[in-house]
Amino acid sequence: MDMTWEQALNQYEIHIRVLENKSLRTTEAYMNDLVHYANWMEQQGRKTPRHVSVVDLDRFMNGYRPGHASASCARMLSSVRSFHRFLALKDETMPDPTLNFKQSSASKHLPVYMSEAQVKMILDSFGPGDYDELGKTVLETLYACGLRVSELCALDLNDVRTKEQIVRIRHGKGDKERIVPIAQTAARQIERYIRHVRCSSASSKESALFVNGKGHRISRQYVHALIKKKVAALGLDPRISAHSFRHSYASHLLDGGADLRVVQELLGHADIKTTQIYTHIQNKRLSDAYTRFFPDLDGEGDNDVL
Repeated sequence: MDMTWEQALNQYEIHIRVLENKSLRTTEAYMNDLVHYANWMEQQGRKTPRHVSVVDLDRFMNGYRPGHASASCARMLSSVRSFHRFLALKDETMPDPTLNFKQSSASKHLPVYMSEAQVKMILDSFGPGDYDELGKTVLETLYACGLRVSELCALDLNDVRTKEQIVRIRHGKGDKERIVPIAQTAARQIERYIRHVRCSSASSKESALFVNGKGHRISRQYVHALIKKKVAALGLDPRISAHSFRHSYASHLLDGGADLRVVQELLGHADIKTTQIYTHIQNKRLSDAYTRFFPDLDGEGDNDVL
């Protein structure tokens, strides 16, 4: 009898956590992707992993791409490939629909980013009150440090040195660390939040920097919901996500003349090729500006322009 989705996912989770020694954070990311994938397949009548075809996988990815950043799509596909490869190695009669799957070029789009004015609009939209104070500090820190949402939620109180204007970030497998500077305005906002909001919400035993109304560490879901609500209220691009703040941070640094290697280090990218996507953003922006403002001469007029 074929394994159910639940049985297959349980065995795969044990495999990556115990045998492959994946970190808890990586394991959770893979399993969140795969639970979403399995639920979608079951809704389509694919009762076990054996029933999934390459056509089903193509339909799933085409439905998943809208509203998700390219990095999220790449991770989802990586999770699915790894899962089906595991099942095929475990049972040689099990088909692997990912073997013949070719990723559509539609998924290779530039990341969604915001202008400096749009970032300011979002941050300025928060009013008084503890909830707004928390929300503003969360998004300002997300942008000012170019953080991944998981890195933001993992911040502890002692990771932030507001006087020195630096933040310690833990990221990746093995909790690697990097130190990033933080702007004075963002450091002051964090101080204000700690003094007026966090002190009344968190217990003395809570290490998290950002806590919800119950005094517990905020979740990625909280950040995503906060941004979605703000973006809708302000009439901004609905594709703007938590990762858009990171994309905008990198793009604005390069606009200001920062070296690509410096941006790579600040973002915590292991490979410079990952950082180079932001030079594509710059190139596209320059091209759009040129097309918008430079007159199309169509071969007419005086061509001896110096």
